[in-house]
Parts: sequence; structure tokens; C-alpha cells
Amino acid sequence: EIVRPTQRSTYKFFAFAMVLFLVQVLAGILSAEDFLEGGAGTTMVRVLGLSIPFTVVRSWHTILQIYWFLMCWVGYTIFFLPRLSRVPRGQQMLIHVLFGISVLVGAGALFGIYFGQMGHLTNDWVSYWFGSQGWEFVELGRFWHILMLVAFLLWIAIIFRGVRPWITKQNLWSVPAWLSYGSAIMVLFLFFGLGATVRDNFAISDYWRWMTVHMWVEVTFEVFTTCIVGYMLVQMGLLNRAMAERVIFLAVMLFLVTAVVGISHNFYWIAKPTGVIALGSIFSTLQVLPLLLITLDAWRMRQEKVQASGNVIQGKQRFVMDGVWLFIL
Repeated sequence: EIVRPTQRSTYKFFAFAMVLFLVQVLAGILSAEDFLEGGAGTTMVRVLGLSIPFTVVRSWHTILQIYWFLMCWVGYTIFFLPRLSRVPRGQQMLIHVLFGISVLVGAGALFGIYFGQMGHLTNDWVSYWFGSQGWEFVELGRFWHILMLVAFLLWIAIIFRGVRPWITKQNLWSVPAWLSYGSAIMVLFLFFGLGATVRDNFAISDYWRWMTVHMWVEVTFEVFTTCIVGYMLVQMGLLNRAMAERVIFLAVMLFLVTAVVGISHNFYWIAKPTGVIALGSIFSTLQVLPLLLITLDAWRMRQEKVQASGNVIQGKQRFVMDGVWLFIL
């Protein structure tokens, strides 16, 4: 098939994700060495010629482990949009703008965390907005945080423009429509991080940070992953649309239960009883059940197709041999 210009425009997202992944792994290695050495590791000093504190490399490691696969999701979802409908006008320009903002956020967050935590940004206001907010998993500066949300809103707009012909009364709950809904839900829950401010009580601000980590990462990721995996399997011909839609419905229904009850596996922080923690562990485990079901369905359909192909080939051989034998007789 022909690769469209908008699809070629997504290649740079995957290249950028690979760079971020390498930086994340390197930051993790340096964090582990720093932790074991009790200071800047010998690898960092001798090879890189730098002595970066543990707090900086750990912040890089924790924030990039989320950001790099978000770039993969962005590239993947946009890549398959031309298979659904005609490419809207100006779509490629929006993709270029999205990539530019994504690179700016990534570079700004990394350099901002370094300069902020190293004390190079002496002004508190500048350090907070362009350096580091100081919240775990939300270390990037406030400005880069908001700019990241703007980038993700643009991503949702690009997806919506691509699947808009599918969002009709007849196809309101189709797999392409769910791709748009799942993306929107994931980005919506990301806005919880804006509730963590320096003016509020620490318990209130840390609650919103906690919501970002546990409700966004542990809950909405499963729903969105089910949507994109189901969409991918349908595009590959390993799953029919009806089966994918049923599994996505199951994921959304489980979301209402696992999101409320499942997060209680973290309640050992507030000394909840063992039964509450155990109940939360059970329900949080159910979050991956739709992915398991959709994978088993795809495997079963694949096996049935292979078996059917073998039967067809065998039938053709028998037909030819029977015809030849009857002709001879």
C-alpha cells in the first residue's frame, strides 16, 4: 500500500521515542550507580565528565519512562488514521506542530530539571515555572507541564479530525470512535496534575499529584491500551470489530470498579486494614483482564484461519487428484 505523507510524518515520533528511551535507561543506570556509590558514580565522572546529583538523574528517569511511550502512542495512533478516512486538509501541518511542541517539552523538561535542581535558576518564580515543580513524577516545570497538556490536546484534535466520519449515530461506539474517546479520557485525567500547587496545603497538593500517578497511569492507561490494541488487531485482520468493541466495553465497565476499589492497594500509606489492601490488589489485577481476553481472541482467530487455509489447500488437492484419477479411468 502507498504510504501517505501524514504517515511519513509520524516516523520522527518513533525516532524521538527511541532517543528518549536511551536517555531514560542511561539515567536509570546512573541513578542506580549513584545510589550504590553514595555519590556521583565513577561512570558518570570518568566517561561523561559530569557530576550530576542523584535527584536530577532520578527525575529524568521517572519522567522519561512515561514520556517516551506516550510518543510511541502518538505516532501509532496518527499513523493509522489514513486507513479510516480521507486525510483532512492541514493535517500534516498539525502533525509537524505537534512534534515541535513535543520536542520542546522534552528538552525543556530535561534542561529545566537540571538547571532548577542545580540552583542555576535563583529566582523562585523562574525555577518553579521553567525548572522543576518538585513533585515526584511531575518534576518538570509548570510551564512545560502546561505546554505538554497543550500538545496532547492538539493530539486529540488530530485524532478527532481523522475519525470524525466514524462518529455518527450508527458508529458511535465503533472501534475508531473508541480510539478518540480513550485518548480524550487519558488526556483529561492528566489535568489532575495541575491541582498540585505551591499555595495549597501539602496534603491537598500531594493528593492531586497522587491522582496523576495512580488514576492516570494505573487506570486510564489500561483503557487506552485496550482501545489501541483492539484497533491494531482489527487492522491486522486478527480480530473482528464486534469482538473488539465488546472487549472495550468490558474495559470501560471494569474501569468504574477498578478505578475506585483497585487503587486501595496503595492505602498502606495511610495504615488501612489488610483486607482493604488485599481487595484493592485483586481489583487492580483485573485491569489487565480485557487485554488478556482480546489477546486470546486474536490467537484463537489466528489459529482458526491457519486451520481453514490448510483445509482449503487440502480440498483443492483432493479435487485435482480425484479429477485426474477419474479422467484416467
